Amino acid sequence: MRTIRIIAALTFCIIVSIPALSQKYTPKNSRNYEIINLESGTNTKTFKIYVIEKNERKAISLAKKAAVEVCIFRGLPSSGAVSGTPALCSSADAQKYADYFERFFTPGGQYLQYVNTTSEGRLSGNDKLKVKGGWKIGLTVQILYNNLRNDLQDAGVIRSLSSGF
Repeated sequence: MRTIRIIAALTFCIIVSIPALSQKYTPKNSRNYEIINLESGTNTKTFKIYVIEKNERKAISLAKKAAVEVCIFRGLPSSGAVSGTPALCSSADAQKYADYFERFFTPGGQYLQYVNTTSEGRLSGNDKLKVKGGWKIGLTVQILYNNLRNDLQDAGVIRSLSSGF
């Protein structure tokens, strides 16, 4: 009787987890990014992004990916004298073009060509903190924002600014 209950519980867990494994790429809105907008140039956006990861190397690569995800899916908040920037894509676009974004955000993928400079080689004391979940890394990132927007327009993911309303 006990083995039947165990088998039934395992079967239930497997059945419940199958839809979660087969989902398409979606931006990880549950991730907890901290963003401080530093500078908004004509072609670039410079900001500091804080992420938490188990080891330092993974945190740096996650921060680069998160920086591009923030520009595309969440937008940059205003801070101080720097005005905010709206997201390039809506959540509906993210689901509609899930295959494109899945390829775009593969490890070492296309998203890295939009990360111009980072402060990964010179992390100061406030940018690298040991926390309960691992390491909290603060990376200053410059994103080639206009190039990112233009390439998303060329791919047909977002509409061009001149397409009208």
